[in-house]
This record gives sequence, structure tokens and C-alpha cells, in this order.
Amino acid sequence: MKFRLDQNNFNACPQYNEWIDMRYGEESKPLDISGFQPRPSFVLFSLSQDTYQAAFADFQQQFQEELKQVIFDKFPTPISYYFYRFENGYENDLQRLYFLRDTWEAIIDILHAVAVAECRFRRISLADPIAFSHFLSDKVAQRLLNIEHIINHADSQNIPLDVSQLIPIATLQLMRELNQTRNAFSHLSTQSELQAQKWIHECYEDVIDILDDLQNIKNIEILRYLGQVDVTTLRCEAFRGHSLTRTIHNIKLTVDQIRNSQQYFRQGQIIVYYNGCLFGLQPLIHYREDSSGHITKLCMFRKTHGKEPNRYIDYEVVSEGVRWEQERILFKLELDEIRALFGLGPD
Repeated sequence: MKFRLDQNNFNACPQYNEWIDMRYGEESKPLDISGFQPRPSFVLFSLSQDTYQAAFADFQQQFQEELKQVIFDKFPTPISYYFYRFENGYENDLQRLYFLRDTWEAIIDILHAVAVAECRFRRISLADPIAFSHFLSDKVAQRLLNIEHIINHADSQNIPLDVSQLIPIATLQLMRELNQTRNAFSHLSTQSELQAQKWIHECYEDVIDILDDLQNIKNIEILRYLGQVDVTTLRCEAFRGHSLTRTIHNIKLTVDQIRNSQQYFRQGQIIVYYNGCLFGLQPLIHYREDSSGHITKLCMFRKTHGKEPNRYIDYEVVSEGVRWEQERILFKLELDEIRALFGLGPD
């Protein structure tokens, strides 16, 4: 999203040219010179660089505001919620910085969960690119590396992955670079308001650029399976947009989709629906209902701990910032299927 103009290259920013053409079309009739209809943007570029460049700041501002609204309304809730709080719901710059960090982690958590879920769905061996211990790592950098290894491994095997459509390879490099910055401020013992402002200034544009590159994420739906209306209609709770208000709707599927994904259709399963396929996201993404049963919050995997028979998974509850412990045995079916991808026996 780092748009640049070049007075020697009309095509340096095609988005800006389209924006100028659209604005002219809304305000005036098409430019017509004896039947020839040149683009208004090209006329300005050729005859008046000052006029051509005058509205560039307005274009950038409008583009960014429209992108923010897409993230607020259409991205999966963990990303949307924290980014909305970063933009509109902070009390001070230090809190705002933490919301930016949480947005960043939510991006990686969701991409990692979807990548692993798709491998599980397609039964893609993962023994070569990563180890099972890497999959359960508590380090954000390792999850990011797992995503890259999975995409590269599938590409080398000529296996098409839907998750590859969510994240351009070039964006992974920027994410790795930004993650080094994120790690730097996460490990500082104290932060002043001035320091927080500095880190926000350094990270903000890169995070926005990444969110722009990842706009296909708006096409995925994270769902909690509740039941079925009929053989081919699911009843699910959806987690889209920044609001935590419970949203339940029906999803109509084909017979083939039902057959291919029926193993995930169990009460309370967290699944992702993308590009016509449904994958199971547990144990990397789970859920917790509040005491009233009126609000469901997604929970993101953080780490495992304990030894047999007392083994647990720690989750972080979205919007609360608190850890929630669940017995690992609850996810034995999912873990056994994932371990099989690494050539390992039951959990």
C-alpha cells in the first residue's frame, strides 16, 4: 500500500489513476474529443503534473479509511477486534501499542491455524519441513516460520493449497522483518508513553501494508458448528468483524462438501470455511462461552504444559487478554490426526 508517484511513469500508481478517472466520471460527462475519449488521469499527468499530484494525499487517506472499514467489518474477529480497539478504543498510547501487538499476533495465529488445518484436511505429510514440536511452539516467530515452510513444501510438491491464496510469498518476508521489531518491543521491561508512540510510528505503516496484502482473509469464515437444519445445511455461529455480539446463521453446502468435511461436524467444533472447503481449526483455535451463555469468544493457542496424565493447553481468550487452561485430552482426536502428518503415533 506504499503508493508512489513518478512524473516520468504514468503507470507508477494505477490505483490513483483509476481513482481520478472515477471521480471525474462522477462529476462530469466522459471526456470526448471528436470521438476520442482519453483517460482524465492521463490528460492531467501529461499536461499538468501539479494538478495531477494535488489530490494524491486525499486518495491515500480515502484508500486507507476504506481498508480499515474492511478490516473492521469483514476480517475474522480476533484481527478485527484488536485492530478496531487500536484505532478507536484505546485510553493511552501504551494500551494502543498493545492492541497493535495483539492485531499482529492474531494475523499470524489465524494464518497458522488455517495452514495446519488444510494440511490435516488434505493429509499432507509435514515430516520434512517442520517438526511436531514446532507446531505446538509458544513462539510467534516459529508459527510464522511454520506457515512459510508449509507453503513452500506444498509448492515444491506441486500441491495446491488454498492458504497460499491468503498470503503472497513476498508478504511473508515483510512479516518476518516486522516480527523482529515486534519481538524487540515485547521484550522491553518497561514502556513510556513516548516509547509507545515511537514504536507505533515505526510499525504502523508496515502493519497496514500487510493487512492490505492479506485482504483475501476477508473471504474466510471462522465458525462454531452448532448443528444441521437438514442434510446439506449447517447451523453455525460466525466470528466476523470487530463486534462480539453473537451471530448465528445457516450455511448451505453441496453433498460433496458435506461428505468431504463431515468429520468436523461435531457440536462445538471450530471450523474455517474458505474457497468452498471446510477445515477443522482445533486445537489451535478453540472457544469459551461466558457464564450467561450469551457471548462466545474465540481462544487462541499459546502453549502446552504438564506431563502425563496431567497435560494441558493454554489459550488466550480474545478481548480479555487472560489465559484459559484446557485438558489436552479433549483434543486427542485432532492431535492424533496432526501427529500422523509427522509420521508419529497417537498423542
